[in-house]
Amino acid sequence: MKIAYHNLILNRNVEYFHNPFGGISDEELIEVIDPKYSFEELTETLNQNKPIIVQFVGKKGRGKTIHLRALYQLASNSKIYFLDRNNHRNITNPDNLNIFIDSVHHIPLRKRLQLWRQTNTSYVITTHFPRNLEFFFCKRKYKTFYFNEITSEKLEVIIKKRVSKFSYLKYEDVVVDQDILNQLIKKFDDNIRATLNFLYDQFKAVNHYG
Repeated sequence: MKIAYHNLILNRNVEYFHNPFGGISDEELIEVIDPKYSFEELTETLNQNKPIIVQFVGKKGRGKTIHLRALYQLASNSKIYFLDRNNHRNITNPDNLNIFIDSVHHIPLRKRLQLWRQTNTSYVITTHFPRNLEFFFCKRKYKTFYFNEITSEKLEVIIKKRVSKFSYLKYEDVVVDQDILNQLIKKFDDNIRATLNFLYDQFKAVNHYG
C-alpha cells in the first residue's frame, strides 16, 4: 500500500514555512525533540563530581545522534565531536570537561582505551554496540541507554512537534491519521531517520519545498 503524506496530516489548508521533516538546527532542536530519556536526569549525571561514561546504543537512524546533540546543548563545560574515519586524532580531553562523541566506532580500539583511561573526564558517546568490556577493562563507571522500538504514540508526538514548529498550527491542533502512523511503523519499524526522510520527500513533492 502506498503511503501518501497528504493523507497523514488530517488538517487541511495548513500553511508551512519550512519542510517539517528535514534537518533541525541546534537552536530548534530542544523545541522539536521528544526525549526518549530524561534530559534532566542525564545532565544531573554529567554534572556530578564522579566522572562517568554514558553510551547511547542502537542501530543507525534510531535517534542517538539527535539526542546527543540535544543533551550537548544542555550540558555545561562540554565539547562535541562528530567523527568520520580520519578526524579522531583531533579529540582532546582535558580534565573536568564533558566530551561528546558521535559514532565512536570510528576511533581505533587503542585510542578509545586511551580516552577511557582519562578518569577525570566524562563521556557521552553513540555506538551501534555496547562498549561494556572496554569500560570494564579501564575500570570506568558507565550507564547505557538503548535506542530501539517505537510506538505509534511516540511517532505521533515526533510528527506533531515538527508540524507545529514549522507551520502556523499549534501542537494540540495537529491531527494525525492513526492508520498511516501504523503503516509507517510497519514499513520502517523503529528507524526514525528513514521515516522522516520518507516524509521529507513526500512533503517536498506535495508542497514544493526544498
